[in-house]
Amino acid sequence: MGFMSALEKRSSAGALSDSWYQPGGAFYGGGGGMKTKSGSSVSEMNAMQLAVVWCCIKVLSEDTASLPLHLYRRKGKGRDKATDQPLYRLLHDSPNPEMTAISFRETYMSHLLAWGNAYAEKEYGKGLIGKSQVVALWPITPNRVTPKRNERKQIVYHISMAGTGLPDVVLPKEKVLHTPGLSFNGLTGYSPIAAAREAIGLGKSLEEFGEDYFGNGIHPGAVISHPGKFDPETASNMGKAYAEMYAGLGKAHRIMFLTESMKIEKMGIPNNEAQFIESKNYSNIEIGSRIYRLPPQMYGEYDKASTYASAEQFNLDYVVKTLRSWLVRLEQSYNMWLLPPEMRGEYFFEHLIDGLLRGDTAARSAFYSSLFPIGGITPNQICELENWNPIGKEGDKRFVPLNMVPLDEAGDKADVTPPVQQNSLTYRSRLEGAYLRLFSDAIGRITRQESQRVNWLRKNDGDIDEFYRGFPEYIEKQVNPVFLSFSEAMTGMESELNGLKYDDFKDEIERFTRLFCSDFAGDYISESRNAGGEGVEWADRDAQPIAEQQIKALGDSFIAHLQVLSGVKQ
Repeated sequence: MGFMSALEKRSSAGALSDSWYQPGGAFYGGGGGMKTKSGSSVSEMNAMQLAVVWCCIKVLSEDTASLPLHLYRRKGKGRDKATDQPLYRLLHDSPNPEMTAISFRETYMSHLLAWGNAYAEKEYGKGLIGKSQVVALWPITPNRVTPKRNERKQIVYHISMAGTGLPDVVLPKEKVLHTPGLSFNGLTGYSPIAAAREAIGLGKSLEEFGEDYFGNGIHPGAVISHPGKFDPETASNMGKAYAEMYAGLGKAHRIMFLTESMKIEKMGIPNNEAQFIESKNYSNIEIGSRIYRLPPQMYGEYDKASTYASAEQFNLDYVVKTLRSWLVRLEQSYNMWLLPPEMRGEYFFEHLIDGLLRGDTAARSAFYSSLFPIGGITPNQICELENWNPIGKEGDKRFVPLNMVPLDEAGDKADVTPPVQQNSLTYRSRLEGAYLRLFSDAIGRITRQESQRVNWLRKNDGDIDEFYRGFPEYIEKQVNPVFLSFSEAMTGMESELNGLKYDDFKDEIERFTRLFCSDFAGDYISESRNAGGEGVEWADRDAQPIAEQQIKALGDSFIAHLQVLSGVKQ
C-alpha cells in the first residue's frame, strides 16, 4: 500500500485532519508567494485567481484528459489495443479506487502546467501472473515534493507532510511517476508561474486596480446641472422622477424635458482609464499566448482572434503548435515509468487525437476513397474512425483492383483485352503482383516480431523453445486474412476463365487456406530454428523472397486443388 492511499483511508476514518489535502502554502484567497515589482504576491495557487491563468490551465488540462488514451501492442507495422493488460485500465478507466481516469489525468496535467512538474505515487501489488506491478496511481501536489540525490547518487523524492502530523516521506524513483516540463537539467521542470511571475503579477495588479476603481469610486452615468439651488428633498425627488421616467432598457431613447435652464452632460471613461482596459487585454495576451501558447479565442480574447478557413484548420493549428508537445511529454513519461523494461519494446501509450483533426464529410470521404482502392484501409477501419459498428469478419478484408499493371509494363499492355479473354497465366501474374505487397507486409510483421522476441529472450535467459511453441498461432493470425483473400480472388479468376461456379467452392476456400497457413507456419519455424545460432544477434529475415515464394506456392497448390475438385484435367 502507498502512503497516499493510507492517508486517504485514515482521513476517511476521521483519524486525520483535512489539512493534508491542502497543497501547502497559500491557497485560494490567501496570501503567500513572492512579491512582484507591481506589488502583488504570486504563487502557483493564487495565480489561478487570475481568470486568464485559470482558463489556460483549465483548457489544456481538460483537453489532454478528455482525449482517449490507450495502451497499444505493436503488431508488425501496425498495433492493437492491449486491453488484456492490467496497465491499460490505469489511465483509461480508473487509476485508483477513488478517482476516474479523467479526474486523475486532469489533476496531473494541471500540476504540470502550474508547477512545471507532475508527480504521482505508484502503488504496487500482485499482477495476473504473480509478479509485482503497478496497480494504482495517487497524485501528489508538487510543492510538497523535492527531488534529491541520496548518498548513492540515486534520485529520491522527499515528500513534505506539513500539516498532517506525520513525518516526511522519502520515496525511491521506482515508486514515483514524474513528468517534468521545460527544464534546466532534464530532471526537474521550471514552474511556468514562477518564471512568468512579473507578467502574472501585473495582471493581478490590474485586476485589483479595477476592483478598487469600481468598488470605491463614484461614476454616475450622467450629470444634470441647474443654475439655482435645490434643497436636499427637492433634489432627491427630481432624481427619483428622472430615474422612473428614463432608467431601464424599456425606456431608452425617450425624449427628455429639462426646465429652468437645466443642462445634462453624459459621463464617459477618461482616456487614462480607457487604457486600463487595453492594459488588461495586453496582460491576457502576455499570459495566454506567450506563456501557455493558446490561441486568443480559447481564453476569451475574440477581438485578437486569428482567422482560419475552417474549424479543421483551427484544430490542426491548436493540436500541432500547442497540444502536441504536452501529449508527447506525457506519453513518453508513461512509457518510461509505468511500463516494465520487458514491455517497453512491444507496448506503448498513445493519445487518440483523430477526433480533433476530423475534417468535414467531403474531406473524410476523399481520404477514405484514396486509401481504400490500394488496400491501405479496410471497411472496418473506416467504421472505427467514424465511430460506427463494424460490419463483421468480411469488413477486415483489403481490396485492390485486378486490372492494374506495373508502370514499366504500361506501354507493352496498352491494348488490354477483357479479363474473360485473357490468358490464365497473364491474369494470374497480375493478381500475384497486386497481392505481393500485402503478402510481404504480413510476413514482415512475423519476422520483426520473431527477431525482437528472440533477441530479448537471449539477453534475459528466457525460454526460446516456449516462444516457438506458441509462435505458430501468431503466424497463422497474421497471414490467414491475406492468404484467404488471395484464394478467393483466384477462385473468381477461375470462375471467369473456365466457367466454374464460385458458390460451389466457398467452404473449400477457407478450409484449404487454413491448412496452407498451418503448413507455412511449421515450415517457417523449422527454417528459423535451423538458421539460428547460439549467442548470435537475431536479424529480421527478408520478408520479400518469402512472400514471393509463398504467393507462387499458394497459387499453384490452389489452382491444382480447384481443378481436381471441378474435374478439369491438368
